Amino acid sequence: MFGVIAFALVACVGEPVAWGDVSYRGSQLGDPDARSAVFSANLPNVSGGVDQCLRLIRTAGAGSDLFRVWWTSRSDSSVVLSMQHSRDGGANWSAPVTVEARDRGRRGCDRPAPGVFYDSTSGYLHLVYFIESANGAGVFFAHSMDKGAMFHSPVPVVYGNAPAAASVAANGDSVVVVFEDPNATAPRIGIALSHSTGHIFEARGDATPDDVPAIAPWVTLDHRKITVWWKPGEDVAGNRGDRVGYRVGRWS
Repeated sequence: MFGVIAFALVACVGEPVAWGDVSYRGSQLGDPDARSAVFSANLPNVSGGVDQCLRLIRTAGAGSDLFRVWWTSRSDSSVVLSMQHSRDGGANWSAPVTVEARDRGRRGCDRPAPGVFYDSTSGYLHLVYFIESANGAGVFFAHSMDKGAMFHSPVPVVYGNAPAAASVAANGDSVVVVFEDPNATAPRIGIALSHSTGHIFEARGDATPDDVPAIAPWVTLDHRKITVWWKPGEDVAGNRGDRVGYRVGRWS
């Protein structure tokens, strides 16, 4: 059993989040994985698409409102990100909405899954994802303020050529994105924060210390309390173990 390290808020001057210590626990049923592919039933074809990336389907929702997002690979192995909304828990789905079509990469379905979060209080839907656009590769953020009927123009979170997994959480106009830092020399999780619904990200920082290798993050936001989880990066022997790292912080 992995012990929990005592919580103590520590922040450097200028850091946007006062972080507690790093702790570990065993992985649990319900931790993010690919089981969202169960929502692939009646997935529509996307114009120009040749391969639906079923293992990369991700869902979010509350009550009867359910959203699913997925990548579709084109014939040149670039991808399109699409979204559907169900008002009856997945029995019926709306027509697909194209969220992102600027990818010019050649990775096809060999890429990180998108991150998705639905704020049932505001009705806002938030997405984060990695693409390789003509203007540069990186993690981008897009959001809808009308349950996915229309999305605002995507906003860059971080530029970098390495494919990066990312996660998003929100509370009203406050949005937190965590991501695998594509520019770090060792596996590390970065964080970007917005008080303007993600139209701009006013603060950035590191969610994990330099000496804690971390990949595949996910995040929750409860008012000012941020909790970030991740899978430990490989050690020198290439082992990750069946455990999850996490850290709690207070957004200053």
